[in-house]
Amino acid sequence: MTVNPNTLVRIFIAIFLVTISVLAFQVYQHAVFLQDQRKQLIHDYYDANVDDNVSYDLMIEEDLHKRKIRRSKISKMKSNIRRINLKQRVYNAEFLYGITNVTYIIVIQVHNDVYLFKQLLDSLRTAHSIASALLIFSHDVFETKMNQAVHTVNFARYMQIFYPYSIQLHPFVYPGVAYASDDKENTEKSKERDPVAAQKKLHWWWQVNQVFDNLSVTKNYTKTILFLQENDYVTEDFLIVLKLLEHVRGAHCPVCEIISLGAHSPEPGNYLNRTAVVALEIWAKNLPNIGIAFNRDIWHIIKGWSRDFCDFNDYTWENSLKYVGSQHMDINFYFTDIIASRVFRIECGKENPRCDLKRKLDDVKSFTQVIRHSLYPAILMLRIVKGKDYSVDALGSFQDERDRELCMYFTKNCVWY
Repeated sequence: MTVNPNTLVRIFIAIFLVTISVLAFQVYQHAVFLQDQRKQLIHDYYDANVDDNVSYDLMIEEDLHKRKIRRSKISKMKSNIRRINLKQRVYNAEFLYGITNVTYIIVIQVHNDVYLFKQLLDSLRTAHSIASALLIFSHDVFETKMNQAVHTVNFARYMQIFYPYSIQLHPFVYPGVAYASDDKENTEKSKERDPVAAQKKLHWWWQVNQVFDNLSVTKNYTKTILFLQENDYVTEDFLIVLKLLEHVRGAHCPVCEIISLGAHSPEPGNYLNRTAVVALEIWAKNLPNIGIAFNRDIWHIIKGWSRDFCDFNDYTWENSLKYVGSQHMDINFYFTDIIASRVFRIECGKENPRCDLKRKLDDVKSFTQVIRHSLYPAILMLRIVKGKDYSVDALGSFQDERDRELCMYFTKNCVWY
């Protein structure tokens, strides 16, 4: 078949014009961004007492240059994150073939504490049956040292996903730390919200939606998924106990929606004679969110009440989840948990500024050695526990309508970038 040369010329011209148009639009977007940044910088640095206009202009140009460099780095990070999220690569796949219902799936929410994260990895490394687990690391910071730590995992299959609406990727606009702008309404909103606090809830909600509904490797998985944080620390038998609690829930408390491996404070008296005291109780105010797990059926129930979760004015996902339970369940969600906790959280409360995280970590490590001979339960006891306070207090920092709508956006859409 002979192609008319004139037709080829027309096709070439059309492709050329489209390419030029795309490039011109990108240049235009970049120019608009720089113009907006200059306006914001002038607004930020404005001082009625400044007389040295030359120094003032230099200050603005220097800061603008720094932002241009940062924007270039952010663009590269976004590109890497998009590639990783879409590829969904599972590392160490040689451990076991395929993801089945005998696989343990553990989702770990990661921020930027490399030191505590490495301690969590060390505790996971020695865990019984960890080779049959899939670890899903969900990050809200793209950072070299953290990524290097993840890639030291050689004891289980793992993969990484990255929260695409992080503060790190949006430092100048919502949902990051928004600078003042000509838009008075958005400026006032930015003053009212705490981006760091809001991100904690948004990241958790995004990861749960993605893992249950939009991740290829988990699409046929129906068993319980465990949720941890970078500052958690586990005992070597935590997966054995997780399996035990799944059995207890199925046999003795099918109405219990959530399993918890860290609901109770570590007390030496709770770890005696390899006896597991399993509690069936309602999620009370004093029970934390440490080491909770639930399956796809429970997730679909929770997701059906997304609006309540997203609109609750509390930056913590656990209080928001408790609020959902208080509105739709009989008092609240029912727990199947173990009195002798298997997951410990290394953290310092705001009320204790002198707290030493290193000492807390050392205490937890020492404690796990003390109780080591009482792990791997051989005797099972059931206990019905009645809580004293089921109230849910809203801690705030989630009243901005944009946060609530972004939360709902994650509910309704597959969001990888």
